[in-house]
Amino acid sequence: MADPSAERQSAPGDGADGRGLAGIGERIRRLRAERGLPGTGLAEAARLTAERLAAVEDEAATPTLPELTALAGALDVALPELFTDAVPGPAAVVMRGDEVPTVESGDLAVQVLTPRSVLPGMYAARYRLDPTSVGVRPVQHEGHDWLYVLSGELRVEFEQDSVTLRAGDSASFGATVAHRLVVPGGEPAEFLAVGATLLTTDLPA
Repeated sequence: MADPSAERQSAPGDGADGRGLAGIGERIRRLRAERGLPGTGLAEAARLTAERLAAVEDEAATPTLPELTALAGALDVALPELFTDAVPGPAAVVMRGDEVPTVESGDLAVQVLTPRSVLPGMYAARYRLDPTSVGVRPVQHEGHDWLYVLSGELRVEFEQDSVTLRAGDSASFGATVAHRLVVPGGEPAEFLAVGATLLTTDLPA
């Protein structure tokens, strides 16, 4: 749910919690090689510096969640494919609650709920966003987002409007519209997010 252009370039050690990220640099490098992309090409597509990408691939730096989202988009894979090499079974993929790592980045924590998307271009994740006066920076990306609030309050701010969601509320919107997530209350907001890019066309340059 993050636009790489809206995020800062992070320094090594400034990113997501390294737990659950073992091997992610190797996967990114392999996916890039499979697509015939040079490092500079992937870095440019993901709005990263070539040096930052090299550090991530060498696992000398831990990528942030926005950087991982940007890299997945540039590689045309679902975000979960950066976290695991597991191949789904013939009928279903089961992820047990105690086996799903939580990756933390600042005020945001995420659990990726799909090890590999059954339908290409879709993902599901559980997020926890702590109260903050700043909130998540405005983002804009291809596809459609669906949010369902499990607890707390979550405000989704658009360019010309905003909606406040409480436990049990949901919202669906085209993610090509710039949007920002803010927790207006004093308690963290926990919510589910499902994203899809299946019905979108390329964004204008």
